[in-house]
Amino acid sequence: MKIDNFKLVEVLGSNALNWRFKATVDVTKGIWFTKKTEEREIFKTYISSWWFSDGGKFLPVDKMREIERVYMSKTGKELQLSMPYN
Repeated sequence: MKIDNFKLVEVLGSNALNWRFKATVDVTKGIWFTKKTEEREIFKTYISSWWFSDGGKFLPVDKMREIERVYMSKTGKELQLSMPYN
């Protein structure tokens, strides 16, 4: 599974105790002729990891940190993350 093209849709809440993030990512599965890409909605609360809205499965933490870094460098918008980058 390849995850890329992170797009922040909205940030809900007024402070760190109740922030909720809604975003979309492109998920590519399969190989060669069976390769399929779909846009999927993901969510995150301030002190948690990203998860898919349709199944609740968590996304790989390391991959999402990379994607968030790219998003922040391209847009200049910093996501209020629960853990510092190492």
